[in-house]
Amino acid sequence: MSFFSQNYNDSINFFLLFSSLLGLLYAIGEFFSYHKSRKQILLGIIFLGTSFLLFHFYLVSSGTIKGLYYLFLTDLPVVAGIGVLLDEYFLTVLEGKFRSFRRLSYRMVPLFLFLVSILIWNVWHKDYYLGNSETPAHSFLDRPLLLVLPAILIYIWCMLRIFRRISKQIRFSTLRKKPTLKIGLLIVGFCLALSLHGLKTLVFGGQNSHQVTGVAIGLFFCFLYVLRQSYPDFFLEVRKIVEEEKKERISQISKLDHNLIRNKLQDLFETEKIYREEKLSLRELSERMDLSSHQLSEFLNMEIKLSFYQYTNLYRVKEAKEKIEKEPERSLLAIAYDVGFGSKSTFNEAFKKETGTTPREYREKILKKHPSR
Repeated sequence: MSFFSQNYNDSINFFLLFSSLLGLLYAIGEFFSYHKSRKQILLGIIFLGTSFLLFHFYLVSSGTIKGLYYLFLTDLPVVAGIGVLLDEYFLTVLEGKFRSFRRLSYRMVPLFLFLVSILIWNVWHKDYYLGNSETPAHSFLDRPLLLVLPAILIYIWCMLRIFRRISKQIRFSTLRKKPTLKIGLLIVGFCLALSLHGLKTLVFGGQNSHQVTGVAIGLFFCFLYVLRQSYPDFFLEVRKIVEEEKKERISQISKLDHNLIRNKLQDLFETEKIYREEKLSLRELSERMDLSSHQLSEFLNMEIKLSFYQYTNLYRVKEAKEKIEKEPERSLLAIAYDVGFGSKSTFNEAFKKETGTTPREYREKILKKHPSR
């Protein structure tokens, strides 16, 4: 082996070991987070499994797997387990559901027994691994199809479930508008490509395949670290978008012309000044807009980000401020009645909520600025 080739392999092996330790740190960070939740525990287990997988890639790539022969093929149940855990994690992120760890354990127990069986088999054949000093390290690259096939099928099944959930929860039109989702899609696409190459590695083995897969996972860990540092609310933002998608699916205004509703609402409030009517209610306003009360309430909350009372008081307080500035000597109660408030207390409360001061304090500021008034 040439000097360059040896240095190349040493560098790759170092990076694989470094990535394994990085994954372990991720797992520890999730397990001991201050605001630890079930979802974080689940993510910590995923990181822990991926860390072990990278360590196994390091052992195969460096040839030290021969010294740790009992770990031979233990990456197979770990890969299948990661698939199951990712399926559960995406169920939590996309749908807000979390099945208990007890129910999750029912899916993991067969894989755990699979792992224990492999360990027992390896220990049982200790003489074969240690007794024959001439056994080459590359013999550990052979993958028995009988063991590989179940791991592949479980992983593929879990990935298909994940993509099915994504297609059900997020529409293509939303995907085009949200940069956060585009980044998320790139991550999912990378994971898919990585999983396909990883499955090829599991089937055919080979030192180079293990190195490529391990390096790709390691680079993904580095990217994930940068993403979480520069955009700590990334996954929370994805969750919010999914929640908005759910609301949109059951929305009563999704098929209505939002621009038309907005223009009609502005016309009623800015031109007709409907807010001056003291007994104006959500029901009465919705009837004048040819909408149901539920439709109007949803529009105000989803599009304007205000409730009916907040939106109405916004216009009332705005006009009250204008009247106080033009006629500071006028009675504040009279101004309150003019703009639609039914009592002095509700006027004071709404005015202070919008401006941070009471109507009297606001008038005093005006008089200080313009003493002649």
